[in-house]
Amino acid sequence: MRIAKLAHYLLAVGAAVVGAQQPSISNPVQPPPSSIIRDPHSTNADFAVPLCPASFNDRLATNGVLDKFADGATPPVLKKSADAQFSEEARHQKRKGRITHFEAVLSFVVNTDGEPQNICLMRSTGYGLDAKAAEAVQKYKFAPATKDGKPVAARLHVQVDFNLHFGLF
Repeated sequence: MRIAKLAHYLLAVGAAVVGAQQPSISNPVQPPPSSIIRDPHSTNADFAVPLCPASFNDRLATNGVLDKFADGATPPVLKKSADAQFSEEARHQKRKGRITHFEAVLSFVVNTDGEPQNICLMRSTGYGLDAKAAEAVQKYKFAPATKDGKPVAARLHVQVDFNLHFGLF
């Protein structure tokens, strides 16, 4: 009975423990041909994350970025990730009961040292979360992609999911 009352209280006041799920990393693919649109609820911090172009011109021969994992190429391997933190703006929207799930998609190049660079936004979620997702991705560390056994730069896309979990903190 006490647990049920506590759960009801936590839901009523909106106390939350925040967690971001592990990032899902996908093979490099072209974004949709339409231009990428920033969420109308974007904050000043979100505007610091540049939007991705409508298409990437990644080619190992021209700009040194691997464009596909085939023919002796292996993708980067995530060695260290960082949790994306929830923004105050998103917490406020959650407390109002307007939003339960947020998701941002970022694209970046993993360089030959295994560090993310040229981070850009493919799908905006707004409320300060685009910036929080980019902050987390900047802290990722990878074993670099390889082509014929040698490290090469490669483009990755990462989906960062934000979920609020209710409980004590």
